[in-house]
Parts: sequence; structure tokens; C-alpha cells
Amino acid sequence: MKPKLAISFSGGRTSAVMTKLCLEKHGDSHEILVTFANTGCEHDNTLQFIKDCDDHFGFGTVWLEAVVNPEEGKGIRHKIVDFESASRKGEPFEAYIAKYGIPNMTTPQCTGRLKEDVMRSYLKSLDWTLGKNRNYITAIGIRADEIDRMSAAAKRMGFVYPLVNAGWTKERVLAECKTWPFDLVLKGEHYGNCTWCWKKSKRKLMTLALEAPEVFDFPRRMEETYGEVKSESAAARDGRRVFFRNYQSTEDIFKDAHEGGFELYRDMVRAEQLLLFNADLDLGSACGESCEIGADE
Repeated sequence: MKPKLAISFSGGRTSAVMTKLCLEKHGDSHEILVTFANTGCEHDNTLQFIKDCDDHFGFGTVWLEAVVNPEEGKGIRHKIVDFESASRKGEPFEAYIAKYGIPNMTTPQCTGRLKEDVMRSYLKSLDWTLGKNRNYITAIGIRADEIDRMSAAAKRMGFVYPLVNAGWTKERVLAECKTWPFDLVLKGEHYGNCTWCWKKSKRKLMTLALEAPEVFDFPRRMEETYGEVKSESAAARDGRRVFFRNYQSTEDIFKDAHEGGFELYRDMVRAEQLLLFNADLDLGSACGESCEIGADE
């Protein structure tokens, strides 16, 4: 029996390169399954990039979304969608928030619920799990230059990081993608999937608030509608949960952005330079660019 390899494809370039290399290297020796868990808040061009990878390289990605049972004690299940039927208005994310409350730095559970649990539910339906034990390993798209994102529980969880082991850096990933007949088209790094992600630095969020204010329609509506959900069991501001660091709401991000007095986000190199002078604006998580399971915050 071939060993089983589950590939978690986030929709980013690094994840795409990892998936291509794994299929090329292990396609004959392993039973490989590629999955993408859609939250409904991914950038439209992320979804197009996944479809392009499927069409051009034959990834055969299984598109999944969370099915959230509102009843307490009932876990996350999955459903299979495709490029055409995938949610684009945050429907799975809203169902999660309606039950569990707004995720933020004190309750950072959205990746676990909307991606990890969804993937596990699907693999369980295929008998890739034996009771509480898994009989597969999961490949995660993290590079050698971001090893600090590797999970401390990787061995116990069965996570492997092929690009870390092979020494792939961001520069090498970008060089590989330039040889492809398509690319992940984003206006800038700060637009990375999901566009408004609360894990991003405040500089990125304020830049987005000025350049593309519409991307915040979803988090604003979530704060207005579900701010009181589970607020008693988590850190909240004035009895309501909000998304962003330092108990800031969507409106706070917009207010600070329009007050100005800050340099707009340009690229990662400049952000690292600015971090030395204003950590409050530039602290963030790489997860905000490409939400990977098996990545520590």
C-alpha cells in the first residue's frame, strides 16, 4: 500500500510550488490528495490561481468549505465545491463567527476551524483516518526563510515542510513562478489572501483601507452583527469582540488611516526596515499573506 500524502494548498505561490514539486517527486510512490479549504474571504485572483494550477499542472485540487453546525458540541464538517460554486461573500466564515464569535489575537481559531478541521473532515470521509489516529502526513507550504512559522507540534500532527527541507526561499519560489504561463495577480503583497485578514500588520490594513475600502465590508458587518457572540468568554472591548490588534475595530482602522501621518505599505523589504522604528505598525503574521494550516502565529 502506498503511503498517503495530503497536500494543503492555500492558494499562494509558495504553496503552489510545493504542490507541483511534491506531485512531480512523489506522484508515483505516494497516494496524494490536494485540497483547498475556502473561507469565502479569499481574494478572487487567489481562486483563479488555484484553477489555473489545476488546469495547467493537473493538481486535481479538491475544493472544500466548512459546514458549521450551530448546535453546541457539534464539530465542523465539510462540503465539496468547485471554482464556480465556491463562496465569495464570506459565507463559511460568517457561519463560523455566528457560532464561535469573532476571531482575533486572543481567539485565533479561524484557520483551525475553517481550514484544518475541514480538511480533516474530508480525509476522514475517505477513511484516511483510523479512529483518532491519522495514517497520512500533511505537506505544508512554508519556505526555508520562514522556518519560524513551523508548528512546534509538527511531529505529533504529522506535518511536513518540503520546501524547508529542500532549502527553497522566497526568491527561488518567485523565480520558479516566472517560468509559468500564469501567475497569482495581486496589486501588492498586502492584498494577499484574505485581503482584510486581522493577522496583517496595521500598516498593511491602513493602506488597504485607503486603496480598497470595500474589502472591509465583511469584517465591518461581522463586528456589527456578531460582536456580542461569546464576548463573555474572550477578551472584548466594551462587551463586544473586534478583529484587529489592540482591540481595534474596522472603524478604528479607517479612522487612523484617514488621519494619515504614516508611510503606505510598499513591500516586505521596506516593512522590515520600518519595523525597527515603529513595531506597532509593522508587527504582523506571514499567515496574513497566505493562510497555511500547520503554521504557528
